[in-house]
Amino acid sequence: MKTRCFLLGLLLCITSGIHAQKQTIYVDNFYSEINVIAATVTQIRSAVIDEIGNTNRVRLVDALTVAPTEEVAPIEKALQYRAQYLLQGTILHREATDDGISSPRFHSRENSYKEAFTLRLQLIRTSDGTTIFSRNYEETGSSSGKDASQYNATENALLNTRYEVRTFIEQYFRVHGAIVNMASHNARKAKKVYINLGYEDPIKEGQRFDVTIEKSLPDGGTVPEKIGEVRISEIVGARYSVCKVMSKGADNILEAWDKGIKLHLVSREGRLFDDWRGPIQ
Repeated sequence: MKTRCFLLGLLLCITSGIHAQKQTIYVDNFYSEINVIAATVTQIRSAVIDEIGNTNRVRLVDALTVAPTEEVAPIEKALQYRAQYLLQGTILHREATDDGISSPRFHSRENSYKEAFTLRLQLIRTSDGTTIFSRNYEETGSSSGKDASQYNATENALLNTRYEVRTFIEQYFRVHGAIVNMASHNARKAKKVYINLGYEDPIKEGQRFDVTIEKSLPDGGTVPEKIGEVRISEIVGARYSVCKVMSKGADNILEAWDKGIKLHLVSREGRLFDDWRGPIQ
């Protein structure tokens, strides 16, 4: 018991002051360059906001839910809320069975709906007004059968948008940390490790990290070299969590730890089954 308490105390000392503070994105109202019903704009915007929130990588300020202020430019509003970034969305094109203007060829039989839209997302750095990300998403979806609706067709069109939004957030807002203690291992492989990220950091259970070490270059510099992966199995404190070590590279992680080599962590983009929430043994 004394040994366990000592290790946990040591872990807290090591992790104090090492904290991946969430950055803030101010989400402006979405606009349309064409005639699009407000309900569709709201539906698309809500899907983008929900998916960004699901990543737990950033703090969101929704322009439509905060207290109104005097009329100023969106970037100035973002700065009022100390947001490092401004997200803007514009619908550039839409064809749908409910818009009244699409080509007759686009319309479907009764109880069948179609949706096609092009959405531009721009992420702007508020400190200098630089657009660091801009992309057009061209999406299509449909809905048919007894419960078919235009709303469901749009939701189906948004499935890929949600995935792409999550990918760009995970790419631009990576989380960095380190392995700070070995929780369990056998003679050859690491099994579980403690990391210096917890519930005050932009992480969630099930999230995966690449484990890297610094590899020396002939010119004296260093580059990160991936040696394995870990997955968060339990967030156990404000600044630390327990991770399962994935089998591939588990021997490399234990070897590096035994040699006293610092093991860095960097979050990676999600893969198809990363969001599975089953028990992590």
